[in-house]
Amino acid sequence: MFIRIDFVTLHDNYLRCSTMKKRVAYIILALLILFSLKIGASNFIDVAKSKGNILSSGEFNIKISKDGQRFYDDTKVFELKELVPGDVKEFNMYVKNYGNVPVSNISIFIFVRDYEEDLSPAEEPYDLTPEEGELSKCLYVDGIYVNGTNVLSKSMRLSELAGKEIKLFSGKLKEKEIIPVKFVVRFSKDAGNECMTDRTEVLIKVVATQ
Repeated sequence: MFIRIDFVTLHDNYLRCSTMKKRVAYIILALLILFSLKIGASNFIDVAKSKGNILSSGEFNIKISKDGQRFYDDTKVFELKELVPGDVKEFNMYVKNYGNVPVSNISIFIFVRDYEEDLSPAEEPYDLTPEEGELSKCLYVDGIYVNGTNVLSKSMRLSELAGKEIKLFSGKLKEKEIIPVKFVVRFSKDAGNECMTDRTEVLIKVVATQ
């Protein structure tokens, strides 16, 4: 499409008009010039697009094991039976980063529940609380070792550790990395008949934060 504009004729007519008409004519003339420049012009156009863009979150997950081989969200890591005063026992637990997000801090909380098993004739004269067990008061946790370092500042009764936060790890535990934890438990040699045939159930809650 092509429009021919006689600019000479327009300019002559513009000079003959009044001032107001000259202004209107000037505006029309300018628009016609711009329009004439636009008509017939050819513009290339291209489009680029990006699709399928995705944002996803990583998995934050820890599991525990008693042997460092098979890991679980919930598993028993020890069972110590028929302890006698003076016994020192050890058991291990392993914590693994099962997610793909690094773990910065790992703590454990220990909860205990004492049970009074069958009250034996030897225990009965000494046990002043026949409906409540005393074993956790006679057991000492001498150490909780993480990579060979004891995270406990001192030996403590199992009953005293109940409900307290015990920090195991601080740093950057990467995906699939494991930290070994060793517990050293001692049955006080001064324990008396009051804790004979008693039983203590221990729950270890492992808490990890990013």
